[in-house]
Amino acid sequence: MAMRRAVVNALDFLEQEKGMDRAVAYAYLSAAADFAVSQVVDRTVGVHGLIRKADFN
Repeated sequence: MAMRRAVVNALDFLEQEKGMDRAVAYAYLSAAADFAVSQVVDRTVGVHGLIRKADFN
C-alpha cells in the first residue's frame, strides 16, 4: 500500500508541477526514479521516491 501511494503521489507531482502527461510520467518513474522502503515500524511502512532535479533542468 505504501509503495502504491508513493507512486501515485509522484505521478501527481510530475503531472501537476512539471506538466507531464500521466502516461509519460509513469514511464519516467519506471525508467529513472528510485523507490525504497524508508521505515518499517509496527506494521507501518514508509516508502520514499527519488526523482532527480537534473532531469528537469
